[in-house]
Amino acid sequence: MGDAEIEDEEGGAPSAETAGTSPIIKWLLYIAGAIFGLIVVTVISMFVAQKTATSVFKQQKNIALVKAPPPLDVYTFVDEFRINTADVGEAHFIKMKLGLGVDKGQPALTAELAERNPQTRNIINLIISRKTKDELKTITQQLDLREEIKAHINHILTNGKIKEVYFTEFIVN
Repeated sequence: MGDAEIEDEEGGAPSAETAGTSPIIKWLLYIAGAIFGLIVVTVISMFVAQKTATSVFKQQKNIALVKAPPPLDVYTFVDEFRINTADVGEAHFIKMKLGLGVDKGQPALTAELAERNPQTRNIINLIISRKTKDELKTITQQLDLREEIKAHINHILTNGKIKEVYFTEFIVN
């Protein structure tokens, strides 16, 4: 059997292995494939980064266009609050100074807040004394506390509602 007979039995043409593809050519093909893959990944990354930067800019632009709300009158508690937390085993306390924001031009509401000072201090003391140190650590938890204080105080007011609760000092020990 000669070489011609072997070619006929296997389908005619010699395979790529028998054609003698050089190892250098194989390596060059692998390197070219890797370079092509890196180019594709780089182009996709640049496209995603551009889209992300554009969306962040649009969000910041929208925030900048919102007008600031008008300033509020602030009823400030003269004394600071020092309240023990509900932690068991280890004693912790909250030290804070607090102000209540009301719409301008509401002297009746400001007078009512002054009259109800002991009652509002009691409400705040009760709200905070049932919280643990871990429930007052994050900004989100402190924002929730502000909303809870606002809701409870607004419940007892008759001459208007407070709009904001401001912590001018807030220390968790």
